[in-house]
Amino acid sequence: MKIKETLIPKPSDKGWITVPKSGGMRVYTYWEDKKTGASIALLDVPKGAKIPVRHRHASNQFMYCIEGSYTYLNPGLTLKKGAFYMNPKGNPHGPTVADSRCLLLEIYDGPHYFELPTFHTKDTVGKIAGGKRSGAKRSGTSKPRAKPRRSKRKA
Repeated sequence: MKIKETLIPKPSDKGWITVPKSGGMRVYTYWEDKKTGASIALLDVPKGAKIPVRHRHASNQFMYCIEGSYTYLNPGLTLKKGAFYMNPKGNPHGPTVADSRCLLLEIYDGPHYFELPTFHTKDTVGKIAGGKRSGAKRSGTSKPRAKPRRSKRKA
């Protein structure tokens, strides 16, 4: 099935999911490939909110800081407005804390986690590696792109 262009002029008030045990971090998923778990989301993180434990991702994680200041306590990196962060698949990091209110654009190129982290529930987490996507409803989700056709012509 062919994917159509999508415009989301502003996140809907109904589409936000609050991450439990985070101090109020909210996630708005703009797009998610239901097959691979790749996704693009906006994180709204109030001052003092945090991911309380060290953790690993099952794919590469990319973040762009739109506003605010967000610190990865281990390894000691702080994202400030305009900063870009990349964490490779399987690399442990965290805990994290918002030094001020933050808006972060977060992108995964595959499933989010190897297993359900303690700070998420099955309704708030993205796709788990080797498993199905959680039961949470996601805003702006889309079907994955159709596979390109291969030519039967011999070279």
